[in-house]
Amino acid sequence: MDTLRGLAILLMLLWHATAVPRIHGIEAPTALVAVNDALLPFRMPTLMFLSGLLLPRSLGKPLVTYLRGKVALVWWPYLLWVVLYLVMSGTQTPLWHPKLYIAKGYLWYLFFLGAYYLVAPLLRRVPTMVVCGVLLAASIVVDDPVGHRLLYFAVFFFLGAWVAERGDDILGRVGRSRVLVVALAALALALAVASALVDLRYASLTVPGSVAGIVVAVLAARRLPTARTGALRFVGRNSIVFYVAHFPVMQLLAMWLGAVAAPWWVALGLLLGAALAVTWPLAVHRDARAVRWLFEMPGVAVRRRSPTPATSPGVAPAAPATVTTLG
Repeated sequence: MDTLRGLAILLMLLWHATAVPRIHGIEAPTALVAVNDALLPFRMPTLMFLSGLLLPRSLGKPLVTYLRGKVALVWWPYLLWVVLYLVMSGTQTPLWHPKLYIAKGYLWYLFFLGAYYLVAPLLRRVPTMVVCGVLLAASIVVDDPVGHRLLYFAVFFFLGAWVAERGDDILGRVGRSRVLVVALAALALALAVASALVDLRYASLTVPGSVAGIVVAVLAARRLPTARTGALRFVGRNSIVFYVAHFPVMQLLAMWLGAVAAPWWVALGLLLGAALAVTWPLAVHRDARAVRWLFEMPGVAVRRRSPTPATSPGVAPAAPATVTTLG
C-alpha cells in the first residue's frame, strides 16, 4: 500500500513539475504532456482508493476520537497550507471569506478527503456499493465543476472502503485469474491512450477503466520485493508532507525560471530536485516539534499508524509504522 501511494505521489510531483512552468511560459514537449495526460485517470483516483481502504478501521473508533483525528490530520494541514497558498497567489477577497477555502488550488484533494470523512459516519448503515452507485450516477448529472469532481473522486474513496470491508482479499482473487488480469490491463491501457489523445479528465464514464488500472497497479505492487521499495514506501507513509509542501517550492522557483526563460528540461529537473530537497528532510524530521505542527494540529494527541494486513486486506501486507498518510 505504501509503495503504491509513494509512486502516485511521485507521479503527481512529475505532473506539477511539468504543469507549473507552463503557467510561467515554459512549455514542455508534447510527448511529456501526453504521458502525464495518460496517467491522469489513475494518479489521484489511486490515492483516493488507498485512503478509502483505511475508512472501516477509522470508523471503528469512537465518533469523537474519529472526528478529532480527521480535524488534526486532514483539516488542520489543509487550512494552514491554504492560507500560505492564498498569500503566495494573491487574492482581492478577504482571507476570512469562506469561498476561498473550498477545494482551493492544488490542495483540493485534502478538502475532498476531509469532506468524505465528515459524511462517512452518516452513511454507515447504507451498503457501500450502493453509496458508490449513487455517487457515480450523481457525478454524471452534476455539472458544477467542484461538485462533479467531489462526486467523481468519492466513488474511488468508497470503493476502497468496500474492498476493505469485505475482508476476503478480493483483489488477490482477481490476481489469480490471468485472463481477467490481462483484460483489466487492456482496458486500463486503452483508457491511458485515449486520455493522452483526448481530454477525459474526471469523466464519469471512464471510472471502470480507472478502477481496472488501480487493480492492476495493486497487483503489480504486491509482487515488488520489499527490499527494493524502501524509498517509495517512505514517500507513501509520509504522503501528506510531500503533497502539501512541494507546490510552494515549485511555484516560487518556476516564477524565477520563467523570468530567465529557462528551457523546459532545466525547469523540470530543478523543480523536481528542489521539491524533494525540501520535502524529504521535512518528512525525515516531521516528528520534531518545530516541524510537526505543519502537518498535524498542535495540542491534539493522535495515534498515527500505517495500515496492517488485518485492516487493509485488499492490498499487500506491510509492516506497521508510526507515520501519517493522507488516509
